[in-house]
Amino acid sequence: MRHSLPVIDLSQRDGLPERLDAACRHEGFFYLIGHGVDPALRAAAFDAARRFFALPDTEKARWHIERSGIHRGWDPVAWQALEPGQPGDLKESFYLGVDRGPDDPLVQAGTPNQGPNQWPDEHQVPGFRQAVQAYEAALSQLARRVLSFMAQGLGLHARWFDACLQDPMPVLRLLHYPPQPPSEAVRPGQIGCGAHTDWGSITLLAQDDAGGLQVQAADGTWFDAPPMPDAFVVNLGDMMARWTNDRYRSTPHRVFNPHGRERYSLAYFFDIDYHAEVQALPGCFDEANPPRYPPTTAGEHIIEMYERTRASH
Repeated sequence: MRHSLPVIDLSQRDGLPERLDAACRHEGFFYLIGHGVDPALRAAAFDAARRFFALPDTEKARWHIERSGIHRGWDPVAWQALEPGQPGDLKESFYLGVDRGPDDPLVQAGTPNQGPNQWPDEHQVPGFRQAVQAYEAALSQLARRVLSFMAQGLGLHARWFDACLQDPMPVLRLLHYPPQPPSEAVRPGQIGCGAHTDWGSITLLAQDDAGGLQVQAADGTWFDAPPMPDAFVVNLGDMMARWTNDRYRSTPHRVFNPHGRERYSLAYFFDIDYHAEVQALPGCFDEANPPRYPPTTAGEHIIEMYERTRASH
C-alpha cells in the first residue's frame, strides 16, 4: 500500500475542522498550504540558518548549548540521539525559545528552561536575530489558528486552547544535516535524525528541497514526505496525543542525510504554557474509554523528554 500525507488548505474554510480532525486521527501528519505566511520571512530565516552553520565549529562553540543552562544555543553533530539506544544523530542545530529577561515572572520564579537566548554576534551573522524573530512571530500566529480549528474538530469552542496560551513556550530549532558521510565514518544505526515522536502540542516544519524526511504509517512501514513548495509539514506531539486520550496520533518520523548535498530545516515546536495542566480533553473520554494518562504539566513533560534524548558525551 502506498502512503502519503494529506494536504490541508487553511484558506478553504468549508469543512476545515473536520478535515483537520481526520488527518490528526489517521496520520498525525499533514501538509499545510494556504497558511498566509510570507515566503520572504521563511527565506530570510533559512538564510540566517545557513550563514550561522557555515561558521567554523570553533566559532559556533561560543554559543554551545551547555553554556546556556536552559537548552538554548548550538548543539554539534551527534550531540543528540533522538532514537533511544542509537548513536548520536548526524545533524547540528541551534535552539531558540522565548527570550525572557531577568524581570520576567517565570525567570524570577526559577522556572526551568526559561530565560534569555544565546544570540550570534551581529557582525558574524548580520540580521540573524531580526530574521528569526520575525519568522517566529508569524508562526506563533499560524499555530494559534491551527489549534483553533483543531479545537473545533474536537467539538470544543474555537478558543478553547486560549487558556493554555497565555504565556506559551514555543521553540524554534534551526537544523543542518551535512551530506551523508562515507559508510566507514558512520556507526551502525546512525542517520540524520533517528526515529522519534515530537513531544509537545504541534510542530510546524519548513523543509528545503533536499528531501530526507520519512513518516511511519500505522502499519509500521516508512514512507517519504517530500518537500512541497511553500507548504509546512505539521505533526502532532506526544502531549497532543495525551491530551486527546490517544484520539490523535503522535507519529514516529526520521530523517536521512541527503547524498552529496546539505539539508536545512526549520522546526517550530509550539509548546503551551509551562504550568498548563494536560489531562484528557472533554469529549475524548467516557465510561467506556476512561482517561489513559494521569495529569501532568507541559513544562515537566518537555524537560523529561529532552533529558531522555541527550547522547553520551
